[in-house]
Amino acid sequence: MAFISKKSPEDQAQAAAEKERKRKEAEEKQQTERLERDRRAFLATPVGQARQCFEQGDLLYQCSLNVMSQQAIIVKMVGSTTTKQTTDPVVVLNAVCREGWELVNGSFVFVEQGQQSRDKFMSSGQNVAIKGETLGYYLFKRCEANRHEA
Repeated sequence: MAFISKKSPEDQAQAAAEKERKRKEAEEKQQTERLERDRRAFLATPVGQARQCFEQGDLLYQCSLNVMSQQAIIVKMVGSTTTKQTTDPVVVLNAVCREGWELVNGSFVFVEQGQQSRDKFMSSGQNVAIKGETLGYYLFKRCEANRHEA
């Protein structure tokens, strides 16, 4: 015969309170981990790096942003083409300026990552398609007047 032990209402209330306390601790731990993960992700962005540089007292900050990616496409007996994907860096540049920086210079360079070629069909010559990306390099100088606290 099994012995059934009933908990008193006080013991039940205490067990429920302990269970609730552990649940809240687990939620707080998850929230803390989520905030730390989000903070690390932010600091990996150009805006996060700009904030770190400003807080370290740096006078200059440089970053590069992918402005356009281009993929090479060769279609047999038809020709060659490329697909392009562009991004607008203005949002990032404005956010960096709000971290206490002033844009001094911006320049662009195409970085070739490869090319594909095929002989033309029923003709002389080749079809060539180039794969690569256009990077924007931006140089900022420290500008206390642009600093906006988040």
